[in-house]
Amino acid sequence: MHDRNQKVASCLSRVKEAIVAVLLLMVVGTGTALAQTSGRTITGKVLDENNQPMPGVTIIVDGTTNGTMTGSDGTFTLGGVPSGATVIVSCIGYTNQVLPEGKSNYVVSLVPDSEMLEETVVVAFGQQKKLSVTGAISTVASADLRKTTSTRLDNALAGRVTGLTSMQSGGGQPGVDGATMYLRGAATTNGKSPLILVDGVERDNIRTIDMNEVESISVLKDASATALYGVQGANGVILIQTRKGQKGKAQLNISVDQGWTSFTKEPSRLHSWEYCELRNEALMNSGEKAAFSDETIAKFRNPLLGLDPSSPDYDNQVAIRKAVYCDNDYYRMYLKSNTPQTRANANISGGTDFVNYFVNVGYIHQGGNLNTESPDYLGYDPQCYMNRLSLRSNLDFHITKNLTASLNIASYAENVNMPAVGDLYRGDQSWMITDLIYQCQTILPISPGPTTDSRFGVESGGIVGYNYLDRSAFEIINRRGFHTNKRKNLNTQFSVNWDLSELVTKGLSINGMAAYDTYNIGVLEGRKKEQVYNVRVDYDSETLSYSSNGDKIEPLTMTSSRLSNYQIYVQGSINYARTFGKHNVTAMATAYRRFWEGTSANIPYNVLGTAARATYSFDDRYLVEGNLGYNGSEQFAPSKRFGLFPSGSIGWIASNESFLKGNKYLTWLKFRASYGLVGNDSMGGLRFLYQDDNQIQSGNGFVQGLGGKIVKEGLIGNKNITWELSKKMNLGVEIGLFKDFRINVDYFTEKRDQILLRRRTVPSFQGVSSDYIPRVNMGKVDNHGVDVEVSYSHTFNRDFSISSRVNFGFNDNTVIELDEPMRSEEYAYQYHEEGFRLGQEFGYLIDWNSPGNGYFTSQDEIDNYYPYEFGGKPRVGDFVYKDVNGDGVIDQKDLSPIGYSTTVPGLNYGISLGLNFKGIDFNVLFSGLGRYSKYYSGQGVVEWTKQGTYFDWTRNGWTEERYKNGEKITYPAISTSQTVSHTENDFFIQNRSFLRLKNIELGYTLPERFLSKVGVKALRVYVSGQNLFVWDNLRITHIDPEQNNSYGYPITKNVTLGLNINF
Repeated sequence: MHDRNQKVASCLSRVKEAIVAVLLLMVVGTGTALAQTSGRTITGKVLDENNQPMPGVTIIVDGTTNGTMTGSDGTFTLGGVPSGATVIVSCIGYTNQVLPEGKSNYVVSLVPDSEMLEETVVVAFGQQKKLSVTGAISTVASADLRKTTSTRLDNALAGRVTGLTSMQSGGGQPGVDGATMYLRGAATTNGKSPLILVDGVERDNIRTIDMNEVESISVLKDASATALYGVQGANGVILIQTRKGQKGKAQLNISVDQGWTSFTKEPSRLHSWEYCELRNEALMNSGEKAAFSDETIAKFRNPLLGLDPSSPDYDNQVAIRKAVYCDNDYYRMYLKSNTPQTRANANISGGTDFVNYFVNVGYIHQGGNLNTESPDYLGYDPQCYMNRLSLRSNLDFHITKNLTASLNIASYAENVNMPAVGDLYRGDQSWMITDLIYQCQTILPISPGPTTDSRFGVESGGIVGYNYLDRSAFEIINRRGFHTNKRKNLNTQFSVNWDLSELVTKGLSINGMAAYDTYNIGVLEGRKKEQVYNVRVDYDSETLSYSSNGDKIEPLTMTSSRLSNYQIYVQGSINYARTFGKHNVTAMATAYRRFWEGTSANIPYNVLGTAARATYSFDDRYLVEGNLGYNGSEQFAPSKRFGLFPSGSIGWIASNESFLKGNKYLTWLKFRASYGLVGNDSMGGLRFLYQDDNQIQSGNGFVQGLGGKIVKEGLIGNKNITWELSKKMNLGVEIGLFKDFRINVDYFTEKRDQILLRRRTVPSFQGVSSDYIPRVNMGKVDNHGVDVEVSYSHTFNRDFSISSRVNFGFNDNTVIELDEPMRSEEYAYQYHEEGFRLGQEFGYLIDWNSPGNGYFTSQDEIDNYYPYEFGGKPRVGDFVYKDVNGDGVIDQKDLSPIGYSTTVPGLNYGISLGLNFKGIDFNVLFSGLGRYSKYYSGQGVVEWTKQGTYFDWTRNGWTEERYKNGEKITYPAISTSQTVSHTENDFFIQNRSFLRLKNIELGYTLPERFLSKVGVKALRVYVSGQNLFVWDNLRITHIDPEQNNSYGYPITKNVTLGLNINF
């Protein structure tokens, strides 16, 4: 009886092929009755491998919706079966059977599907039967990942995992387009990223893993799943398992695709005459004279205005006019509309009695969008691009019946290229790129260039610079040289597993694993300087004048540097798994050590720990699990390094109870609960804060002129600091309806305390700089939320199937303690952090119900309103702010919470749909974020920087004319300098919520009968798109809401054509 119950429970654990769902429910009472008007009626009984009746088994006429289910006694009746029809008997966890023709009554014995019954999930330090998992774990299959054309695995996870936020916040620069990831939000002011392990080893190369190498990804969320990682597990854990070969004939898979990449968002074109009109508007709003006359503006609109075509010098006059009254679109002049992206991959897998193998080779080229000059002309290539070649070989050896071994080797070589960084940006690559994009956005359309014009006293082809920018984008892109990061790594991993079932006791095994990783990066940079000319335009005389900026001309010189590091990881474990009747017991104990050292670091890094897990289940109904992690971090003093992190969880598979078993509506019901402690030792890159930072330097000391050695006192250490402590609770329920619908809901809470922070309530007159005050563990943050996933999958017949999924993650945190000084009672809010979300912004609230709908419309209105005691006096067209604290003055005491968190989105979600019909497949994925804000200000956003920067939202700023005409106003009165409207307020804090069409793909697989003659197993062609559309609420339209920097390298979208061949 136990075996029967176990098999039936396993039958409910996973949908191998979809069966009767909503359509069946609607048809049972109507469609089935109609179907029974013709055809024969069959009856029968379904038994398991122990000859026990099986309830809830589906019997269906293939290719139709005519079907039924067995009752509690295993019997069934199905009418309307046409002559010659194929009738299929199916149950989850069992192999399908086809009923033979010519009979009306059947006795069917189903055979268990051993692979399905033993389905496992990758968990901390091992694997576990999916049925018995009591923690909060989400998984992603390799097939889902291969539906994306993303070049990075972290970006491909967006929208696919409940509770995981994956944002391409850094932009789309090739090779530097990684994601920022948060799991279930954040509950700390320090490191928030989840721990990432590849094949059980902590590694940071998630960005370089080829999608074709991945077998599965497990995302561990609660304490039950992460406590074994101790001081590293508080932010969640992502486990990446690479593919293995299976015994059988070698299979070769080749895929190639070619794509074209462009920006998701870009500024609208601003014509020169539009700039002149806006600049005049800003000057007059600021009480200054207009800079451009009506005649000048007219000539910008038509440079040929007033010229006589019959004049002998007409052609020269036209050329001069066009040079003086230019209309340049530098953004599109310096940045290309599209660029190529290429991916190629080949892998072979198979196995013999001795060895299983999987070998993968991948290549990726990401082209850049800089509109560079020809490398043949320059002698070097300054384009932004990334080339990567990757290799993986996973070998599994069956040495004896009880002894197996694995050898995994992975490597990649990558070149990331860009214009030279040089001294101008102090070696900061990110600064160079953001400044370059900023210049492309802000060079005025009236500025001549990008090279000199020989008609005005200089040689043609010289580089034009602009006084208001101090440098030339054309020069940076083309004439300063190139910068190449050359990265290489090698990951090696060897493991041995010895099954001691015959030697010691059944179910006992030991495992040992050792890994050695190396990482090398070399930098090759060619630097040069050319003459740059600043240009001045005289519209009265209609001439240009050039002057040297004084830069010294330097030929191309080469520099190089190199650094490397290595990692050693060793782990040993003992495992036990045994079934005693209805009792199933597993246990695991492991010890590990990680050692890291780099050539650029004087001090290596060590992690040492042990972990243990025990699970028990009774009759596949009642589940119990206990975990214990004991590990240490050398971030802290020796007496504070090690800690104990326990967790426990329970589960109840209610659908395996007798009162629910066989229910054809509620096919799966499982409850889970967990609680435990986890730690976080991430301190934002800082180390050894428990030690005093005193340095011996050369200096003058107290007496000027008396040089010598001095002791500079820095940070005061605190030997009592330790890791952050996270107390996590999770309640979960898994529901299966009609065997095709699956609903998972998790509610979680987290209380994070001992957060390491800098004291802020210590008065400054105590004599020690706040930077040097000892760090302390006194921060506290609470976090809670809900994860929901709803999925549906159904196979109607061999030609048509559908699958869909919606996942939704909500989180909300509250700062309890950050040592924030309390403000006086005069403030509307005495605290601006404690009691609010992490990253909560404060600003002035605009009174949108004022007579001018949020704007001052006259000087009288300003004079009769509360005085502004910050940032100067308001002008007509500036914002009207609320007096929140009621003291009759607008000042900092009125600051109020505005927007959502600017640190972590409070909402993440994904929507996917897949269809397959007669060789045609269609897949689409939407991803989105919500409850997320950003305060947009400064360069690339507002209008008053440099000589005026005007984007879409500033083109309809407040003017008296627009106000009186009832026109749409999208911005305060524009200005030439910062005004009270440009301070923190609820206009510039913007909602970054968005919905993105993340991936869409349409493919066609040719029928096998056309391919078998040429030795091809399958051939599929497809067209795919990534990031094609985004819907958002930003007022400023040229910035992608997913990107942090308003003028960084834009996020990209692409369209791809591809081919996949299997042999």
